[in-house]
Amino acid sequence: GDSVVQAGVEFCDDGNNDQNDACLNTCVSARCGDSVVQAGVEACDDGNEIQTDACLNNCAVARCGDSVVQAGVEGCDDGNQVQGDGCLNNCSVARCGDGVVRVGVEACDDGNQSQTDACLNDCVAARCGDSVVQAGVEACDDGNGIQTDSCLNNCVAARCGDSVVQAGVEACDDGNAVQTDRCLNNCVAARCGDSVVQAGVEACDDGNAVQTDACLNNCVAARCGDSVVRAGVENCDDGNQVQTDACLNNCNAARCGDGVVRAGVESCDDGNNNNNDTCDNNCQPVSNCGGWQWNGGCWYTAPRLGMTCNQVCAPHGGFDAAASRHTGNQVGRHFWPGKRTVRNWVSIECSSTDNNTNWGANGSNPDANFSHNACYVNCACNN
Repeated sequence: GDSVVQAGVEFCDDGNNDQNDACLNTCVSARCGDSVVQAGVEACDDGNEIQTDACLNNCAVARCGDSVVQAGVEGCDDGNQVQGDGCLNNCSVARCGDGVVRVGVEACDDGNQSQTDACLNDCVAARCGDSVVQAGVEACDDGNGIQTDSCLNNCVAARCGDSVVQAGVEACDDGNAVQTDRCLNNCVAARCGDSVVQAGVEACDDGNAVQTDACLNNCVAARCGDSVVRAGVENCDDGNQVQTDACLNNCNAARCGDGVVRAGVESCDDGNNNNNDTCDNNCQPVSNCGGWQWNGGCWYTAPRLGMTCNQVCAPHGGFDAAASRHTGNQVGRHFWPGKRTVRNWVSIECSSTDNNTNWGANGSNPDANFSHNACYVNCACNN
């Protein structure tokens, strides 16, 4: 302390009591590591060889960014200002969720715990197909590649009309608003009986099981000739083009007087009410009749008393029993208008001479051999 360096004994002697200058009070030259902070030279001096405490071995105060990891204080210290590497600029070890995107490691890092935003909690950017529904962006996200389940591969909820057939739910899905094509707007396959007329396929579709209305059960419009009798419109419908059977081609039931000869039933049918032409009103022909035409027969009266109808009709094609069967005395009044008419009597009309009377037939099977010596028989003959 006398300001004179004693050779071999002192390294220095500045003659003062300042311990923090270049010469310690022990007359030893100050140095880093001597546990004395040399003013203006050292920031610290803890006198140890520990590099990871608050004072580095170069007597600099430890700080974030000095490339030395301060034990218990810093998680890392890479000594650079790169924020996106493994060590943040605050000397924290980079991790997913710290709000800093680690280059080459993380796709994103929003620093929050929300799993439904644009950045997942594992620092992967949200995308359709990651099994997480991104709020406000995706309606669903099932994370599979199946397009036909309840969530489409574009993360839109499946619905009728999206052009994708949802398995087990939809029969079809053509994505249009056309109700009359093969797929209805409720994603049900069009069919006969669904009450919708399929364009180009069905003529009608009333949706009921009634076969006798205007629309058949095969969705064909009812028409005469389809073998189905349309209620309130057709009398019959045999489905053929035969005009001479029991059902005419206009779907009216065949009848005597319709102008069509019904095969095996009618011999003629002239469609009129004239019983005195060649076809009578029973649809039986009256041909070559030289007598009076009535009741389908050709009538004659006996020229002599006591004759039978077989005798009267012998020159007129024989006796017509069918036409002769009737009640009343219409024929007698025709041939014998001057005689009075009385009750029905026998099976053949008889116009008498003994009492000036027309006796009527009683409707029983006519007797072609009946005769009476006071009677002119009135007979139906074949011509």
